[in-house]
Amino acid sequence: MKKYLAIMAVTLLSGCMAAGPMQVSDGNQKNGDVVLSFNYNVMQKPTLDVQQGLQTAAGKCQSWGYTGAVPSGKPETVCTSKTEGGDCISWQVNTHFQCTGVAQK
Repeated sequence: MKKYLAIMAVTLLSGCMAAGPMQVSDGNQKNGDVVLSFNYNVMQKPTLDVQQGLQTAAGKCQSWGYTGAVPSGKPETVCTSKTEGGDCISWQVNTHFQCTGVAQK
C-alpha cells in the first residue's frame, strides 16, 4: 500500500511539471540536419519553446561549422507508451532544423 501511495504522489506531482527543454536527438553533419526532441506524459502540459529549440539547433550547427539553423517542417508527435487498453500515455515531440551557411572544412 505504501508503494502504491508513493507512485500516486509522484504521478500527481509530475502533473505540475512541464516537459523539459528540447535536446539534440539526431542529426546529420554532412546534410546539416538536426533533430531536437522532448518527452512528456499524460499528466504534463507541454509547450514548444521555439526560441530555445532554435538556439540549441544553431549551437549544434555552429559546432559543425555552419552559421546557424532554421526550423524545417512541422513538429512530429510520436506515442512512446500505451496502456493495456491502447491509450497513449506518453509522447515524444521531434522538431527538425536545417543548418544554414556553408560548413567550414
